[in-house]
Amino acid sequence: MKVLITGGTGFIGSHIVMELLAAGDEITIFARNPSKIPEFTDMPGLTLLQGELDNVTELQQAIHSQDACIHNAIIWDEQPTELQLKDTLASLRVFEAAANAGVGQLIYTSSAAVHRPFTALMDESQRTTTNDFYGATKAAAEAFLHAFSHQSSMRCNVIRPGPTIGLPLFEGSSSGRNNRIEAMVHAAHRGEDIQVVSGDGRQFIGVTDLAKVYKVLLRSSVNRETYIAVAKNFTPWQEIAERVVKAVGTGRVAVSDASKSEAPCVFDVTKLERELGCAFDSDASMIAAIDHMASQLVPAK
Repeated sequence: MKVLITGGTGFIGSHIVMELLAAGDEITIFARNPSKIPEFTDMPGLTLLQGELDNVTELQQAIHSQDACIHNAIIWDEQPTELQLKDTLASLRVFEAAANAGVGQLIYTSSAAVHRPFTALMDESQRTTTNDFYGATKAAAEAFLHAFSHQSSMRCNVIRPGPTIGLPLFEGSSSGRNNRIEAMVHAAHRGEDIQVVSGDGRQFIGVTDLAKVYKVLLRSSVNRETYIAVAKNFTPWQEIAERVVKAVGTGRVAVSDASKSEAPCVFDVTKLERELGCAFDSDASMIAAIDHMASQLVPAK
């Protein structure tokens, strides 16, 4: 299968690339800086194309003759700026170019953030009423992709990853950053207490497990479906903090009473397991990610 991937040199994208190459697919990375990962140069089955998502001509040339497209790139700023609109417009261009080129299927990388504010139990059937700009940007692109799915024969599906953890694909390549875990590592380096609330936590997903979801979805026959991609296990922040202290060798975990927080928010991953046969545990990826961060980060000044 010939697959075009935008954002293929990023943390998640690079792992998707390797997963699909291992499965025998022919991959084309369309990126602003395709040489970002030197190890990708001259890799069998992999083509690197330099281009901008807002250059329609470059995009159309890249997507021509592809069987599938994974739109994984994002244009983003933490502040509410015009970049949010630019990202939505870039996604529209990718969707339109793929549909016009007769691409058989498109997978859009959204985010579990579209479910914010999180509730006690969430699944794909719930209406998204996100309360932040990042979630709104992702939800907007999802809505446009759904519209495109009704205007063409292209199969269109959405993956909503949760916080993604694991090791960078190669030394020096992009790593999955989790600001809260990084802050814990810095605090531990300084010998400070790491403040957590008993019972509070998240569902994560290992980056190599997430890449498998894309591979399975590409080979499925589903259309107009959305999948929340997180592990089944719920990881308490207290457990993460304790692992950080162990990895760093200093620091202390300070646990506050659970009554000070709301009930844990959990994603139901039944659909992911039932329809795609994907069920994951994130413990091993979490340990690897923490150990890597502990070895790389230094105390913030």
